Amino acid sequence: MPDVLTRKQRSYCMSQIHAKNTSPELALRKALAEKGIRGYRLHYKLPGKPDIIFPRQKVAIFVDGCFWHKCPICFKSLSTNKRYWVNKISSNVRRDKIINKSLSKDGWVVVRFWEHSIRNDINSCLAALAKSDVKGKFYKVNNTRRKR
Repeated sequence: MPDVLTRKQRSYCMSQIHAKNTSPELALRKALAEKGIRGYRLHYKLPGKPDIIFPRQKVAIFVDGCFWHKCPICFKSLSTNKRYWVNKISSNVRRDKIINKSLSKDGWVVVRFWEHSIRNDINSCLAALAKSDVKGKFYKVNNTRRKR
């Protein structure tokens, strides 16, 4: 099936897709704030530029788009420009694996959430985040609020 948009229209549509501050990422940050979890940094200069990191606990969080990172649940077969998209998406998946290994080798715990997981059940994502804290400091350090 050919593309229904012109090259200029398609280029504009694709330019509107951003890597930072996506709606699933904002939803996760809002949920963290509601739980009183603080002390994180955004888009830190580590391999892969994680969306959120907790530097003290060495936890790196990535919010992966279902299309761009080939979610096994949501990903649908492609109909237009198949060769390009198969190469693009498979290279994204390969890069994700390399980044995971690199960060793990440096002592970071890597947590990846699919965008549909955040949209459908944010509480299970927060529970998975709590389980990822291998040092046991995550909630002790960040879940305490100051008294005024």
